[in-house]
Amino acid sequence: MSARPTIYDVAQLAGVSTATVSRALNGTGQIAPATRVAIEAAVAKLGYRPNTIARSLVTKSTETIAFLLPDITNPFYAELVAGIQEYALAHDHTMLLCTTEGNAEREEQYLELLRSKQVDGALVDGLVLPPDRIARFVKDGFPIVCLDRDIAAKSIPVVQVDNRLGGRLATDYLLGLGHRHIAHVTGAKALQISQDRLAGFRDAQTDPGLRLIVEGDFTEAGGYEATRDLIGSGVDFTAVFAANDLSALGVITALVESGRRVPQDVSVVGFDDLRLSAYTSPPLTTIRQPAFEIAQRATEILIDLTRGKRIRKLRHLLPPELVVRRSAVRRP
Repeated sequence: MSARPTIYDVAQLAGVSTATVSRALNGTGQIAPATRVAIEAAVAKLGYRPNTIARSLVTKSTETIAFLLPDITNPFYAELVAGIQEYALAHDHTMLLCTTEGNAEREEQYLELLRSKQVDGALVDGLVLPPDRIARFVKDGFPIVCLDRDIAAKSIPVVQVDNRLGGRLATDYLLGLGHRHIAHVTGAKALQISQDRLAGFRDAQTDPGLRLIVEGDFTEAGGYEATRDLIGSGVDFTAVFAANDLSALGVITALVESGRRVPQDVSVVGFDDLRLSAYTSPPLTTIRQPAFEIAQRATEILIDLTRGKRIRKLRHLLPPELVVRRSAVRRP
């Protein structure tokens, strides 16, 4: 078997120095057009592929980033992954996927491993690791960018939808349909995005006596159990704003099981605009958060950080959008 061609072979065939070949391949420095053509021809003829390990030792970059997320069962994360991967590949980066299961020790183990393997930086979503333990990685030069769910670490950039505004848009829409007794199925209480969406609900529901709040956890089961508790309490309600679309699916199931029709008896609005939400029965009215755009913006910021660029703006809020379908109607 013939030996793998080296940069020295390329330089010899092209009639230039190895430093010139290196500059041409890395896109740095001024290279005469004729020289660049000769180098490209030599690379093609020899079938030369750069040694990425050796290159990373010189450049201090593996052009690899990671995405840490709590689980892979929520379809929303699939859209984030798609956005990250598209931007990364378009900028000659590869992506590693790490599932943390919401475990702080596993999160820290992943971050330690990624840093030791010279991964350039990490995107994180929903970390439960204490902020001081996250911040030490940033202090040690390992870039981290948060997307979707915020973390209480002011030095880390975050890209997310304006959750408070989204909560208000959903509630205002139901109020505009004539509903006054609106229940809100929250997300997990410990998460800031749950508190933000709840705050938006409260902003719109100015009369505290009309606020019906039951705790969920962003899952179908959580929405289902919360709605069963709501029904069991005997309180009057004609609409439900669920903290996300998965919760809304659980809400609808519990309502239908109780003999209530959606939307004729109870209107339902979700949050996320998952692809499946257009195909539920009835199709779900929801608040769209631009998952793909969030992912791409966060990836852009992370790659800029890995290249030593200074990020002046740390908090990026993207606007939510009301998507009207058929799960909410005007109150008779």
